Amino acid sequence: MPSDTKIEELKKAFKDKKCIIEVHSNVMEIKFEKEEDADWFEDIFQYYQSESAVCCLMPIRPKGKSYYKFVFNVKDIDKFIELIKKGK
Repeated sequence: MPSDTKIEELKKAFKDKKCIIEVHSNVMEIKFEKEEDADWFEDIFQYYQSESAVCCLMPIRPKGKSYYKFVFNVKDIDKFIELIKKGK
């Protein structure tokens, strides 16, 4: 499980993307408020996966809800934070 410090660092890396991050062991859940932020994340997740930072994305986009949720495994939290900061 990533430390609280790593989670705070990840939240800062998301900058202007409004999201809620929950961590359950090595499984992370991110909820975005805006559809365009969710689209951005889903579009570049393949890149994160190819860089061995994350895997196994499960997108959840419930109709009529005001959030867009993604659940996935975190393989390397430091690499994931680095990739988010780069904007890829």
